Amino acid sequence: MNEQNKSLVRHLLTASGVLMAALGLGNASGLIEELLSNLDTIWDAILVVSGTVVSIVGFFKNKERFSNP
Repeated sequence: MNEQNKSLVRHLLTASGVLMAALGLGNASGLIEELLSNLDTIWDAILVVSGTVVSIVGFFKNKERFSNP
């Protein structure tokens, strides 16, 4: 994720935190702060999980490999 995308995500998270605070949902704003402080780690985790799912789906996609000739 490049710096421009990180900045956009941080701005969106900050804006949603402000909206939650303005609407009286202050209890959920802790989650927004946690997401902001660990954005790089969360992005890396999303990439690992999606890569694993793609690998598993790709492995089982070719059903001809399992059939007997």
